[in-house]
Amino acid sequence: MFNVLRWVGTLPGIGSCLVPCVGWDWLQQTPVTLCLDSAGWKMDGWMDIGMVAVHYYPVNMAKTTRQSYTAKFKLEMITYAKELGNRAAERKFGPTECVIRKWRKAKSTIKEMRKVKRANRGSKAHHPNLEKALIKWIEDSRHDCLGVSTTTVCLQALRLAKEQNIPEFKASMNWCWRFFGRNKLSIRRRTTISQQLPSDHEDQIGNADQTPLTFDLPSENTVNIKGARTITMRSTGNEKNRFTVMLGCMADGAKLPPYVVFKRKTMPKDKFPSGVIVRMQEQGWFNESIMDDWLKTVWMKRDGGLGKQRSMLVLDAFRCHTTDDVKSRLKRHNTDLVIIPSVMTSILQPMDAVVNKPFKAALKKKWAEWMINGEHTFTKGGNMRKVDMPTICQWIVDAWKELPIKTVVKGFKKCCISNMLDERYRNHVWESLCAACKTVCVCGSRSVP
Repeated sequence: MFNVLRWVGTLPGIGSCLVPCVGWDWLQQTPVTLCLDSAGWKMDGWMDIGMVAVHYYPVNMAKTTRQSYTAKFKLEMITYAKELGNRAAERKFGPTECVIRKWRKAKSTIKEMRKVKRANRGSKAHHPNLEKALIKWIEDSRHDCLGVSTTTVCLQALRLAKEQNIPEFKASMNWCWRFFGRNKLSIRRRTTISQQLPSDHEDQIGNADQTPLTFDLPSENTVNIKGARTITMRSTGNEKNRFTVMLGCMADGAKLPPYVVFKRKTMPKDKFPSGVIVRMQEQGWFNESIMDDWLKTVWMKRDGGLGKQRSMLVLDAFRCHTTDDVKSRLKRHNTDLVIIPSVMTSILQPMDAVVNKPFKAALKKKWAEWMINGEHTFTKGGNMRKVDMPTICQWIVDAWKELPIKTVVKGFKKCCISNMLDERYRNHVWESLCAACKTVCVCGSRSVP
């Protein structure tokens, strides 16, 4: 440190309290140390006093290097300065009042920074309009779930440069990474194998399936004394008297009215319950005319059907589902037909995979209650008559209403029909495949046949 020169007297406007200060002697061309008053002075410049130019900062305060501060620290200082003033914040935290003023003006920018980030370094965009258009293109592409790579970004940037007449623009890979950094972009890995669907898609994705039923639905098991060789189950003898129920549902859990086809030529005079559509057919099964009627009375009258909203109907490969008449009718009503191969319905069709089993279990329960506590009629020979058509239709309506909505939704998720971009249902289809193949699959180990 330089020798301190004693200053005799006081400078104009300066009191007698002196502190050492660094100065420069213009005659000797050497640095010197002077004693100047510090009471209330804000020293931030140069001043000529005679032949001596004095730089205002105390000698006993070591000259500090440039220091960076985190965004969290800056926000704390801004809050403190807003409450108690910039000078108070300077005394408490250290950075000068000038810096604090700059930070307060840039508060919105600092808020957007990560808490540990210290500065927004890096060069600014040379072609901001081009980058703005490129960001819009990337956002639109990702909104449509299209993949965007660094190569496609560079190619699109070159197209935009040509449109905006920027011949010197090269769209190099270094520029691409700097562009990513300026606009908070990164390379992300795909999270699922399925496509992302619109947020309101589930109410327009449907599945329907014909389910064969009988008028007798006895259980295969019963409680009995041990050791008995013969286990007899009572019924009305109509285990092979079949009819068909067409059940349909939507991916959001909505259930379409059951469509029942009995084996009969003419419609009976019985009054059927509401909530079910009843038709008669000689074989009690679906054909082209019955399928066409189902489309008109059920599918076209669902929510959104009359307005011909874009929709998707998933059916199995039964012959009456794939006729030209069915395809043309669905096309006229803006419905995309998806056919599941016959060997894959237990895995890829929600009705087969999840819905039919609990529905039939509920029907069996109602039939068992009817056998025990219901009113029965008998023939002249003493045989119990089967349940009448209106009663079994009421059972169908009740069992269909009792089926939880979450079960229907789970069926579509399990079959990977309505999945969004997440991993919650990603492995359901593989679990179903393993179950179908009677294979026990353990994660990280071999499959055991």
